[in-house]
Amino acid sequence: MTTMSPELALVDPELRADAVARLPPIYVNSFLESRALRVERGATIRPSAALAYLALAIVRTCVFDAVVFASVATCVLLASLIA
Repeated sequence: MTTMSPELALVDPELRADAVARLPPIYVNSFLESRALRVERGATIRPSAALAYLALAIVRTCVFDAVVFASVATCVLLASLIA
């Protein structure tokens, strides 16, 4: 089987017919067919990675809250000094 450029298959009618002939048949209700699901064993969640992500998320949230609190407190202080 040779490979062909998709752009060339769009331009040349013979290559287009050859590319369409190589496509697998499509059935209307093919999504209803039951197929065996392939389960990969290597994809497991490690508790240490989950705990590290949780700790990082908590630290980022606390830092963001501290920055917002300091910004609002600065704005209130400046507004009270001006007024």
